[in-house]
Amino acid sequence: MRLKFWGTRGSIPAPLRPDQVQQKILYALQEAGRRALDLTNEDAVQTLTAELVNNLMGSTVGGNTTCITIELDNRLLIFDAGSGIRELGDALMNPQSEFARKYRFYDGEGHAYLFFTHTHWDHIQGLPFFTPLHIPGNVFDIYHIHHHIPNTLAGQMEPQYFPLSFELINSTLQFHNLEEGEQLEIDNATILNTELKHPGRAYAFRIMADNAVIVIATDGEYKNLDYASTAKYCNFYANADILIFDAMFSVRESFIKEDWGHSSALIGADIARDANVKNIYLFHHDPISSDTEIMQILQETREYLSQNKGEVPEVHVAHEGLTINLTNPNFVSDFSMQEWVEQDVMFMTLSGKFGAHAIEKFRKHLVDSLQLHQTDKVILQMEGLSDLTMAGIRALVDARRNVMSLALVGMPDHVYRVIELAGTTDFFAIYDNIDEALVALNNRQDSHTNHKSE
Repeated sequence: MRLKFWGTRGSIPAPLRPDQVQQKILYALQEAGRRALDLTNEDAVQTLTAELVNNLMGSTVGGNTTCITIELDNRLLIFDAGSGIRELGDALMNPQSEFARKYRFYDGEGHAYLFFTHTHWDHIQGLPFFTPLHIPGNVFDIYHIHHHIPNTLAGQMEPQYFPLSFELINSTLQFHNLEEGEQLEIDNATILNTELKHPGRAYAFRIMADNAVIVIATDGEYKNLDYASTAKYCNFYANADILIFDAMFSVRESFIKEDWGHSSALIGADIARDANVKNIYLFHHDPISSDTEIMQILQETREYLSQNKGEVPEVHVAHEGLTINLTNPNFVSDFSMQEWVEQDVMFMTLSGKFGAHAIEKFRKHLVDSLQLHQTDKVILQMEGLSDLTMAGIRALVDARRNVMSLALVGMPDHVYRVIELAGTTDFFAIYDNIDEALVALNNRQDSHTNHKSE
């Protein structure tokens, strides 16, 4: 199962202004200067670029309104037709791309399944501009719970709004009116729906296929947060690999703007944790929120969850172009991290197996934590590591290059032996205990120093 976001904004498209683009370029140049980056070093430039994209300073969540695709083998599912669907259409009409050749909409041989959560403007406004819709031979099965969907889609293409009438669409449209809670089977996928609290009613979809679960829950308000009121949603979201959640408001705004039909990241974090969700993607971003403000929401949500003990979901920001392949969703990594800051030093404990399935989690967490805590001194406590692979060593080497002062402490003998076998002991500052590491960091004498006792 392959998930892709084509539009993540709510309410109305919100393209970047020229001054915001200028701000991002300026930040990137300043960051390169601060690091004394050699701009002729392609690896160093790519490393910096990846970091800037990761924290949205060199990228953006995008300005298009809601549109999501899920690929199931040779079946294409589309959820909502906000302005993001126009770019999806452009991608499907490009015969040079593997994605377009897979579905062949440009030849009039395409077949897709289009689902609507509801018909507010930001969820339907892109449909008239969806080029594959106008190609003879293409077929679209349109699934909806609201009875008025066919008339509403036709209504936005009346002459006073759009030059081409709905009746002149060249592709074949097949409408299917689902009941609330009805189970739908498409090939090997099972799709369920449930009502969300939203003006005019909106619906969440739960897609189960390839041993994975994706829940799309945009445009929902959780006015009452007691167990009885949230149990319905926790049951519907239960054990999802990915929960796409409406995080348009802050908690304060969600309390003030009651009955507007939207929620917040912190409320989503609580519900996702109670539902045993693995990953929550913040979605339906407020059009007035900048990339920096959205990143701050992400950091605050992660910090909030870190205050709680036990398993918590990973939190991410949904942004245009983000693609997620659920190739092995049943794999459960025991790798975990915990962090705290004392006297301008960030301590991070690493536990479990530090291998290929853990390195992206480690890299992302480290970058976000450094930005959040504004420190360049890091101590990694490694007593809890059960295994270290070459992928883990590579991630540590990259971290050592990107952190001003990095120390490794409490390393088990078998883990140290792996670093020896890799011939990389001289890459790291390794200490027996925290006190030794603190002295070295404070004296800034940690670079490429190995103090591990023999």
